[in-house]
Amino acid sequence: MTMGTRIRILLLALLAFAPAAHSQTVSVSTDLLGYANRLTLNGAASVALSRRWTANLEFRYNPFSFKAEEGNVTQTKQRSAYLGGRFWPWHVYSGWWMGAGLRLQEYSLSPRHSPETTEGLRMGAGFAGGYSYMLTPWLNLELAAGLWAGWDRYRQYDCPRCGAVVEEGERPFLLPYGTMLNLSVIF
Repeated sequence: MTMGTRIRILLLALLAFAPAAHSQTVSVSTDLLGYANRLTLNGAASVALSRRWTANLEFRYNPFSFKAEEGNVTQTKQRSAYLGGRFWPWHVYSGWWMGAGLRLQEYSLSPRHSPETTEGLRMGAGFAGGYSYMLTPWLNLELAAGLWAGWDRYRQYDCPRCGAVVEEGERPFLLPYGTMLNLSVIF
């Protein structure tokens, strides 16, 4: 047997056993409850840094407006990004976790029964906690909730179309991060 043949056999043997030795280090997920918030598109990616720590990147996007009664428009438009980390007491992608990070959100909100619209830019930090239930070795269901706080630069209008500014300024805020029901695929 030649040296080239031996190397090929060794490589094939390594490839055959590679799935058993594979470490799950990357996760992509989506928040199923986010779609119930007027079709907010969302996604997240996570990378395991060690046995108990992950780095997370999340985005949310909602470009939709809906017609309400009396010609009003209702909307929860937003573009937001989150960068943070999670601590997993047991093991990454398994069981309880606690997380913290920074969030930036550009938004335009119109309540259902009001013609007023508020637009702005929020910057802040938050924390969340949750539980990740393993459905299969590569699929998880996560339930989570959290809070975030920071600074909001805003402008409030009489209505979405007329553009008359009622109020504008800057203010601190404390908001729920939201309740999340994430479906995660782990690689």
